[in-house]
Amino acid sequence: MQNNKLNKYLPELVYGGTDGAITTFSVMAGAAGAGLDSRIIIILGVASLFSDGLSMASSNYLSEDSKSVNLKIASIKKSLFTFASFVLIGLIPLTPFIFALAFSYDLNTFQYSVLFTLLSFILIGIIRAIVLKKSKLHLAIQTMIIGSICAAVAFYIGELISNII
Repeated sequence: MQNNKLNKYLPELVYGGTDGAITTFSVMAGAAGAGLDSRIIIILGVASLFSDGLSMASSNYLSEDSKSVNLKIASIKKSLFTFASFVLIGLIPLTPFIFALAFSYDLNTFQYSVLFTLLSFILIGIIRAIVLKKSKLHLAIQTMIIGSICAAVAFYIGELISNII
C-alpha cells in the first residue's frame, strides 16, 4: 500500500488494530485470569474478535456515512479497513493459544500472548510514526503503554471476579 493510501486509512488502522489487540487480549486475559481452559479462551477470543470487529466496522460505516450522503463508497472502504485491521491485529494475542492447541505444545501461552500483544502495540506505534513522520520510539512506547493499561485492567478484573465467584 502506498504511503498516501496508508495515510488516508491510518485512523482506521490505528483504531481498528489497537482495539482489536486490546479487545482480544482483554477477553483472553480475563478468561486466563479466571483460570479458564485454553479451548474456551480460543472460542471466546475468536467469537469476540469477529463480533467486535464487525461491530466496529458497522459503527465506523454509520459514523462516516453520517458525515455526508455522498461518501457511501468511502464509508464502506473505511469500515472494511477498520474490520480488517481489527481482525488481523486482534489475532496476534490469540496466536500462542491457537499454536499450542493445534500442535499440542505445552507452552506458557499466556506469557507468549502478553509478549505478542505488546509487539502488536509496538507495530501499530511504528506504523503511525512512519506515516506521520514522527519518532518511532515515542509512538511505539505511547501505543504500548495505553494498550497495556487497558489489557492489565481486563486481566485483573477477570482474576478478581474469579476470586469472588
